[in-house]
Amino acid sequence: MKGITLEIKGVNRVGITYEVIACIAANQLDIIGMEVRPHYIYVKIPHVPPDQIAAMVETITQVAGIEQVTVVPYLPAEERENRIHTILTTVSEGILLVDDKLRITTINRAAQAMLKMEPKQLLHGSIETLWGEAANEIRRCMQEAVDLPSVPVSILVAQSIPMTFVCSYHPIIPAEQREQQGVVIVLRDSKQMNELLSTVQKSERFTFDEIIQQSANMRQCIETAKRIAKSDATVFLQGESGTGKELFAKAIHFESNRAAGPFVPINCAAIPDTLLESELFGYEQGAFTGALKSGKPGLFEIAQGGTLFLDEIGDLPLHLQAKLLRVLEERKVRRLGASKTIAIDVRIIAATNRNLADMTSKGQFREDLYYRLHVIPILIPPLRERKSDIPMLAQFFIQKVCRTMNHATLTLSHSAIRTLQAHHWPGNVRELQNVLERAVYLCPGDEIRAEHVYLDVQQDPPAHEHLSALTSSNLLREQMDAYEKALLSGALQKHSSIRQAAVYLGISHTAVLQKMKKHGLAHRE
Repeated sequence: MKGITLEIKGVNRVGITYEVIACIAANQLDIIGMEVRPHYIYVKIPHVPPDQIAAMVETITQVAGIEQVTVVPYLPAEERENRIHTILTTVSEGILLVDDKLRITTINRAAQAMLKMEPKQLLHGSIETLWGEAANEIRRCMQEAVDLPSVPVSILVAQSIPMTFVCSYHPIIPAEQREQQGVVIVLRDSKQMNELLSTVQKSERFTFDEIIQQSANMRQCIETAKRIAKSDATVFLQGESGTGKELFAKAIHFESNRAAGPFVPINCAAIPDTLLESELFGYEQGAFTGALKSGKPGLFEIAQGGTLFLDEIGDLPLHLQAKLLRVLEERKVRRLGASKTIAIDVRIIAATNRNLADMTSKGQFREDLYYRLHVIPILIPPLRERKSDIPMLAQFFIQKVCRTMNHATLTLSHSAIRTLQAHHWPGNVRELQNVLERAVYLCPGDEIRAEHVYLDVQQDPPAHEHLSALTSSNLLREQMDAYEKALLSGALQKHSSIRQAAVYLGISHTAVLQKMKKHGLAHRE
């Protein structure tokens, strides 16, 4: 809308606007647009020569109460419209505005691209043409004045190709009245959302290479997990608390074809039974007292296209076991209070520290669910059965704590390693991490010795069991090699050259090179 806009500042009095209009009419000019607010009158007129503008401004300033007349670029409404247009054009989400009759009044560039349609195909048409029955949710949003976030909608776009979008509906309600004026629809492509989620998760990616180990039984577990990672087979992880079951689950997920999708963990033992069902399966509006008005998607829906990790599955109540079995067999989930089911595409990884076979025989766990979950079982060994991993794990945890404290890396003495390997480790790797963290805080020097290692010895088995375990020559050689590798790796990280590391270790440069080759450590010179 081209023309010249005048900003006229003055006092508030009756008739002042009429007199300003009279001045413009006296110059035989049309008024293209006009806005009035306290102390200001904005008038848009056609383009006229500068001398005519100056004369008219002079006439307007003669009106009683007028203080200043200025030429400005836009009417306030035009300026607001320009800002809104810029926002709509630049945001990556698709935006559609529909009126109270569900007619499309505005559509931004991103929505046009997602729907593969031109504005003339969409504007002033009913949203029901595209949305079909799903438009009922838009109508409910407007009539009940409630936000409806993350609603999955399948739409037929160009060449009748079905595409799934995740929509959020927000009612347009004027601040001064309660009548509904329409709905803002925020449109997100589910594929783009997964790509965005993948970008966010890159910093959280976890791979099998990050599982610290060198023992044969752990290597066998990792090889099995790697072989089945690319499939969609259900994985059953069994191991004591603190053995790293969630790390295995993450590594399997990020090694799989679902790595771009979400990894959603839930600890079935940590959530009260009364809440667990709604967390897993979600609920509709009014499903129970205290339910959100918009309802809530369950974790099965949130994990769409990714992996759902059911930790401590042995603590799942029997009535939920039956419902979980149905979901796994039908690949559909029904929210609490809902009449329709939602198709799910989710991989399941279950884990427990309990003996489910024994629980099944006692009637504490459903036999049919046990066999449904027990497709690919992986038994993660406890730390006491892989003590050759202790030196490497200990050095890793020491370095981690020292970095957090901005402290020089401490070394671990032979006596401390012997003390660690003699312990029974009922808390497994999690307990080892806590023990080493405590040792770093309490160590007064630059070496952690046996006296700095504080253990709960009440749960250790009799000493003769440790003695028989440690007298194995193969195990002893494995432990010494692991310690040598950890010590050598720490020295190489601490010093900028191999020669400096050799001086620090008290051996020759050639000996360091030989040991690096033996342990497969990188050459840094």
